[in-house]
Amino acid sequence: MKASLAAILLAALAEGALTGAWNSSTTKESQGSQVPESVDNQFTLTQIRNEGFTGRDGPMAFMRAHMKYAQKLPDPVLEAVNSSSELRMKYTALRQKGSVAANPTQGADSEYAVIVQIGSPPQTIPMNLDTGSADLRLVGEKWSIKYGDGSSASGILYLDTVQIGGTRVFKMGIESPYTVSNDIANDKFVSGILGLAKSAANTVRPVPQDTYFEHLQSQLEQPIFTANLRSHAPGNYNFGFINRAEYTGNIQYTPVDKNHPLWKISASGYRVGSKQSQLKIDAIVDTGTSLALLPQKVVDEVYSQIQGSFRHPKLGMMVFPCKSNLPDFFLSIGSYNGRLPGKYINYAPIDHDNCYGGIQTSAGLPFSVLGDVFLKAQFVVFDYGHQAVGFANKNL
Repeated sequence: MKASLAAILLAALAEGALTGAWNSSTTKESQGSQVPESVDNQFTLTQIRNEGFTGRDGPMAFMRAHMKYAQKLPDPVLEAVNSSSELRMKYTALRQKGSVAANPTQGADSEYAVIVQIGSPPQTIPMNLDTGSADLRLVGEKWSIKYGDGSSASGILYLDTVQIGGTRVFKMGIESPYTVSNDIANDKFVSGILGLAKSAANTVRPVPQDTYFEHLQSQLEQPIFTANLRSHAPGNYNFGFINRAEYTGNIQYTPVDKNHPLWKISASGYRVGSKQSQLKIDAIVDTGTSLALLPQKVVDEVYSQIQGSFRHPKLGMMVFPCKSNLPDFFLSIGSYNGRLPGKYINYAPIDHDNCYGGIQTSAGLPFSVLGDVFLKAQFVVFDYGHQAVGFANKNL
């Protein structure tokens, strides 16, 4: 991957595409034509499997999720970090000084990704499709980032051709950081993120860059894309159309917060097993986060129904005996009642006896996060045109 990224940068330089630091005076107008060259009205991206996948790292996923949107970890996690040398090493790697402020990739627990081609000739690069980001950013073996600690962005923005699913955008703004963060330096699989939030969330300054989808949407049959993520199997993303075969029943739509740059929605309540509760939950729909992060009240109710569950003193996370019977969890989003099967709450084993919970606290964050643990059990529609997110049930 080192050679591929170097080739991309050399190609960009050769074409005079390099535009300087992210805080340069580059404007969207100076980028030239960005109309896709050849756009079918619709296309599908199928995830590919990482054959080198070695398993999920619960503490790293939890810390990444919090540091993606906040400047500090919850107190129980900080206490665990201070008392565990192994956890402290991971935390230090995430906060490594000099890295670039950005949204995280999944590092070593990237089990699936989509293929993106960048440059001329095109370099094939696996990337995470992230609705919790608006950046197209290269990372990988020699490229990495720093998460949510308030540091300013530093890196280069260059313009090059990006190809996805048979579509092509010329002079697309691509961010490449200067520095490396050790925690994902060994990830030979995923080499960046492809952000699909609104451009207002883009980190390039002074002029944020449009996302790939924003360049593409006017050429699609409909300005929408869908996420059909799967548990322990490759999922897919459809652009411009909704595949009726991928869901059951009807799609129920809920508006997003138009003043927020991410896909932020509101839920009105939840149910754990047979216990129904009313609670307004503001949450973002984020394909780039592994866990579901919910208010502490919800977390407490979930684990109160799991015998033997406890907050691990060395991890600061909720865990439980792997053989536990896990309750189904339901989230009320508008008129949709989203079911998370109990077995999905089992994120990964810690050892032979205990497992990490896939639902953890959002304490300290400005909103809750509906990450992959929840999304893998739903069919999700991201509707740019109507500024809404649709949910439907599907066969699991």
